[in-house]
Amino acid sequence: MNKVQNVFAQIVKNSLADNKNLCASYADDLPGAEYAELVRLARIHKLSALVYDEFQRLSLCPPALRRWIEHMALSTVNTSFDLLYTSKDISECFSQNGIPSVIIKGITAASYYTQPLYRKSGDIDLLIPQSILYDAVNVCKGIGYEVKEIQRAHHHVVMAKEGNPDIELHTMLAEPFDDESVNALIAGQLSELFKDYESEKKCFQSKDILGFSFEMLSDAYMAYELLLHMLQHYLRSGFGIRLLCDWVVLWNNPQCESAADEYLSLVDECGIKGFSDMITCVCIRYLGLDEKVAELLNVSTDFTDPELETFFEEFMNAGEFGKTSKDRMVSLRGNRPLDYFREFHHQMKLNFPKASRYYLIWPILWIVTFSRFMINNKKVRNVKLSSVISKAGERGKLNAKLSLFSLKK
Repeated sequence: MNKVQNVFAQIVKNSLADNKNLCASYADDLPGAEYAELVRLARIHKLSALVYDEFQRLSLCPPALRRWIEHMALSTVNTSFDLLYTSKDISECFSQNGIPSVIIKGITAASYYTQPLYRKSGDIDLLIPQSILYDAVNVCKGIGYEVKEIQRAHHHVVMAKEGNPDIELHTMLAEPFDDESVNALIAGQLSELFKDYESEKKCFQSKDILGFSFEMLSDAYMAYELLLHMLQHYLRSGFGIRLLCDWVVLWNNPQCESAADEYLSLVDECGIKGFSDMITCVCIRYLGLDEKVAELLNVSTDFTDPELETFFEEFMNAGEFGKTSKDRMVSLRGNRPLDYFREFHHQMKLNFPKASRYYLIWPILWIVTFSRFMINNKKVRNVKLSSVISKAGERGKLNAKLSLFSLKK
């Protein structure tokens, strides 16, 4: 990584450590012109509030850039306040209508931070059983929300209301992956999870966030859902440093140590232990995750320093969710011809979830999928096919050691 990226990683690490006695001299030899790049990284990773205090201690940072960071940080805090109140209202509305639901991702991830309002969130994510999706949609409609015209995901329904954050009604823990066995396992895990909702609730917990009580996933399932969320984005355009920060604050919390065994059981079951190990190793090396977490999560030490740097640079370059470049579309399991075809076939099934059940028409659906892809590349993304394939291959090389979806027999 270059000097600016290394300095930004140190800024994030210090911010997560919440240690105001740390010296900010690591940036003293950074050329003045490079501070604008530090601010850009804070912006594209949506971390301006988290790193705000640390930026104020960089003596060579131009005042105008400090003010810009302050502006973005205040915007994050104000949005977080709004989301907190709205999330509570929505949760209570669902409860009053007998709809079992738990808040996931943004608000609940923020609960592990020393300052929850510093964690940027954009919408309200609710996990509900598939069987009551219709009822949940109607509850949302009853308070003025409507189903958004364009739905870009297969694992949730987006509800929109003017002047309010979107509500995402999740009926799956993640977007379908390219392995049907894994998808079935994850669906089964979710089904078992909600069986506990009205009983002992061992998979859930009530947690206080700035004076508001929320029903959320247990620490083990919170970590598992966060890992699936990272993997989902990693296999698409990518994800940035913010989700890694969530990983650090969760596992640096001593109260989460008791969740490790259950978490590892879930991860091993669907064959993503290698991805979990890589994320943990990257966070230990660059973002201040306690080294004892490696032993707690039974992490493999097979990753070399250059490999970890390559992975972290991938996250650094991705921005919030991989939108920093138009040719970042997918990440393959490898870079063999089979890996390319597997991903293409997976995209066909995502585009035609009902029609793809009929094997005889697969050739037709492949042709239509490829045609759509080429048209969108030319008219929407304005990017060459060769560039997309090259980028996917480069990212696929990173994944060989992760052994994704290697299910235990």
